[in-house]
Amino acid sequence: MENEDPIVPEQAERVISVDCGNCGSQMTYEAASRTLKCSHCGHSQALPAESDMVVERSFSEAMSLEDRPTGFGIATKVFHCDGCGSETAVELNSPSIECPFCGSKNVNEEAHESRVIQPSGIMGFKIERNAALLKFKEWIGKGWFHPNDLKKLAKLDKLAGIYLPFWTYDTNTSSSWWAEAGYYYYVTESYTDSQGKSHTRQVRRTRWVPASGYYEHFFDDVLVVGSNGVTQNMVEKIFPYELNEVINYDSKFLLGWKSEVYQKDVKEGFAIADGIMDRFIHSQIVSRIPGDTYRNLSINTRKSNVTFKHVLLPLWLSGYRYGKKVFQFLVNGQTGKAGGSKPLSFWKIAFAVLLALAIGGAIYYFTQMK
Repeated sequence: MENEDPIVPEQAERVISVDCGNCGSQMTYEAASRTLKCSHCGHSQALPAESDMVVERSFSEAMSLEDRPTGFGIATKVFHCDGCGSETAVELNSPSIECPFCGSKNVNEEAHESRVIQPSGIMGFKIERNAALLKFKEWIGKGWFHPNDLKKLAKLDKLAGIYLPFWTYDTNTSSSWWAEAGYYYYVTESYTDSQGKSHTRQVRRTRWVPASGYYEHFFDDVLVVGSNGVTQNMVEKIFPYELNEVINYDSKFLLGWKSEVYQKDVKEGFAIADGIMDRFIHSQIVSRIPGDTYRNLSINTRKSNVTFKHVLLPLWLSGYRYGKKVFQFLVNGQTGKAGGSKPLSFWKIAFAVLLALAIGGAIYYFTQMK
């Protein structure tokens, strides 16, 4: 029997757009009003705001789901534009589709549906583009140790609003710990200086005693980004998101905006969340060890009733180049909190080091003169 070629559908059946009920033009989501709005006549349409579908799911359930095939054997589909009639090949996992011929903006609902775990919630943009650009101008100009010409990038216009995939994790934790607690005490010690004179001084010693304890904590909505384009450390610079504002996923929020399907799956996301939780538990236990210091700390943690959610959160993102390196700037699309990475000026740092050495040398000189 001859091998059959895979069947490629003639069009992406799960592509949506919303026409204005007033003038027939296309509507997109507007951050300022948090509604669908027509750019032609200004007519707006409210979006639902229920959150009954944003529920926790068992992590054990996710393990069985992730074993199923994702159906990505067909890499592309043909998108038929109802606006101008053109047909264009699009990636199956591209949630946002813009027709290259007429510019109409559409949402490929199948992009998220083709993933094994689909979003249960979404948070619409609140921060508009102009507000995000203002945040960039303020942020790029801060900091003395950065190059002076970095401020020229404040004219940057490559700032994209994008919905990024996130995982949230809840779990109960119980930790048993053991350590040696150290208590400082002081003894008087006699010594002879280089000129043969006898002196006494106080010397600190440490008395070690065994210590142990038990610590419990419930983690609620540990947030992990599911994208490979932004690191967890980078995105944490614009945390927190007020997750109580997440509502039921509705693809209409994506109209006119970029979006991304998750690249880190739920298991990879939990590995990151696991590290976040363990570091928090470690810091909390350290603060509970009696005495003045500690050593040989051992922690045994049990995590139970692990649950998760998959949500899309709004982010303004820009990658800018300085020299031969690329840096990122981010703005939280809900709160407006800004963060990112900046290049450092070698000459400014070198000058600061030399200045500090000069001041230290001057202080030493004048103290010796007395």
